[in-house]
Amino acid sequence: METLLETARQGLPLMNSAVLDLHGHFGRYAQAIPDLTAKGLVGVLDRVGVKSIVVSHMQCISWHASEGNDEVLEATRAHPGRILGYALAFPVFSAAARHELERRLGEGFVGLKLHNSNGIPYNHPGYADALALANERRLPVLLHTWGTQQDFEIVRELAGRYPDCAFLMAHAGAGDGAKRCIQLAGEFEHVYLDTAFSAGPRGLVEELVAGAGAGKVVFGSDCYFFSLTQQIGKVVGSRISDEEKRCILAGNAEAILRRADITPLPIP
Repeated sequence: METLLETARQGLPLMNSAVLDLHGHFGRYAQAIPDLTAKGLVGVLDRVGVKSIVVSHMQCISWHASEGNDEVLEATRAHPGRILGYALAFPVFSAAARHELERRLGEGFVGLKLHNSNGIPYNHPGYADALALANERRLPVLLHTWGTQQDFEIVRELAGRYPDCAFLMAHAGAGDGAKRCIQLAGEFEHVYLDTAFSAGPRGLVEELVAGAGAGKVVFGSDCYFFSLTQQIGKVVGSRISDEEKRCILAGNAEAILRRADITPLPIP
């Protein structure tokens, strides 16, 4: 049987690994995106060999979050099982953020996405009710982290307060934060490290796996921001076993979604 790296070097889709991408985006943004359609995104998934991608809308940093969720809903319904949705919540009122998440879960969304580039920290009181619901439903919660000390302190605070969420630390290893990411993943069973990182320094995937274990690393591409092929290449080209690569590319994500209280389960 060919290795994942051998398959990728031939330009073939990684169908046998059934990749599940836990960090994607959808919708218009400031940068040029050649094809904004859900069909175009699925075409990229097919070409690379990604079974499913969980996306949040580009409006994740604005108060237009609900409108962004509407667009993601259309995409998930057009391509069920291929495009899955993170619900965005904007902390105008805590009860309203919870209501938005509850409504989207009823429509088939699978997790919660928060982004601190709007200037609002993840431990802001306006997010508390949404995070409490995410904890009740054992949801994945994707948090963008940038390697700052403040990021790690806030993730540690939230992980202690909401023990049943699966917290995904996006861009694990950004800045000089690989060691601190690994430390948090070791402290908390429900904190995972997301591979999406534009710089992709040599040896980062190996460092995360050596420090936290392959079972605590999840694949995220940050597509459309980053190339899906480049982001998968970091994993399949890393010096770890194919078993560990499959764990990162799909196995851990499937376990996180299967643990969540979401109906119907969006993955086979």
